[in-house]
Amino acid sequence: VFGEVLGRGSRTDPGVSAVANVVMTRQRLPIGFINSRLPRGLWVWAMAEVPEGFNPRRARLRRYLYVAPHWGEDLDAMREAAELLAGTHDYASFIQRRGEESPTVTTVYEIKVEIRRDLVYIYYTGRGFRNKMLRKLTWAILAAGRGVLRRRDLEELLAKPRPGAVPSAPAEGLVLLDIDYGVEFQVDKTALRKAYVYFLGRYRQAAAHAAALKAAGEALAERDE
Repeated sequence: VFGEVLGRGSRTDPGVSAVANVVMTRQRLPIGFINSRLPRGLWVWAMAEVPEGFNPRRARLRRYLYVAPHWGEDLDAMREAAELLAGTHDYASFIQRRGEESPTVTTVYEIKVEIRRDLVYIYYTGRGFRNKMLRKLTWAILAAGRGVLRRRDLEELLAKPRPGAVPSAPAEGLVLLDIDYGVEFQVDKTALRKAYVYFLGRYRQAAAHAAALKAAGEALAERDE
């Protein structure tokens, strides 16, 4: 559809959702034409012209959200872990390296943790994140909330990196919310609404499925009384 792809803003794992990933191409085609040829669940909803030499990997900011079920994790413990893990560190313990030359020192500007009803929301802000890094940081923050990892454990993982020491949280909870280049994108309102309706429909289906699973669990619990 795009012709030659010159670059992309983020390489997301299978199962990860993206609200605002970016693809760079030399062709300028109508958004409606592009969307008519894309598979269901994928839309172009904005476009911008950029100067020669523009690199979509060099963003000013990237924002991600991870949503996980709340199993009683302590909010204060998770926030303490998030504060410790943010900053400039060698994140080798929290990266699945693609090659020996891959850098492991980077900066995470902010990690924010909230609990809403029965879900944990973890927001990440930074210029860029390495392979599997956010999913591994999420696992560590949730583990800190459960008391599985203590502050000194996290400090040791940062001070004495051990690649492969930290598992990854499931991909399905991660969403790329935004990539900021300082570029003004022209938004196609029609495409944006179609994407919104699609995600709203997926959400309602998932909510109904979750309610059915909850009802099944409650029915089993009643039989155990």
